[in-house]
Amino acid sequence: MNDWVVLLQTVIWPIVVVTLAFTFRAGLRRLVEAINSRVERGDPFEAGASGIRLGPSSPPIPTGAEPQPGAQPVLEGPPPLAELVGEPAGGGPRFHLVHTARRDSAVDRKGYRYFRLRIALEGDQDSDLDRVAKVVYHLHPTFRDPDRTVTDRSTGFELATAAWGTFNLTADVHLKGGAEPVRLERYLNF
Repeated sequence: MNDWVVLLQTVIWPIVVVTLAFTFRAGLRRLVEAINSRVERGDPFEAGASGIRLGPSSPPIPTGAEPQPGAQPVLEGPPPLAELVGEPAGGGPRFHLVHTARRDSAVDRKGYRYFRLRIALEGDQDSDLDRVAKVVYHLHPTFRDPDRTVTDRSTGFELATAAWGTFNLTADVHLKGGAEPVRLERYLNF
């Protein structure tokens, strides 16, 4: 009798799996295509507790000289739990930094995986930005021209650059009328 159970298990399970795969072939095809396109873009893919990992699980550790511009080391440790919000002395408008990062293999150099960054200033109210004269962003010192000034209010004082490693960014928000600048920080993670 035990021989029959083993025979049924070895014959029935493959038939069940093949039948399910055939029945749900369209969904399986879409899943495989989605995973494939993600891995081709350079994004990692992990599937549940099974431990399936495709693509790079973390950026490769570069060797040799750092590329310029935009090179900075990968910092250890977790990002801060919250961004710092600036408020000038005596009250007034409140500001905070926001950022987005998009992987772009077109700007990769010398084994470094680069991301396009957009960093901008937001206020609690949109009118808060009307009081800003300029924002001086202080990037990691390994950037070419690490101190960059942005005066364009229409973009939210946006700075666009590329980077391969995470770092702490500081920015000085200069208000119209010569008030003391507000210092903000943001951990740029991607």
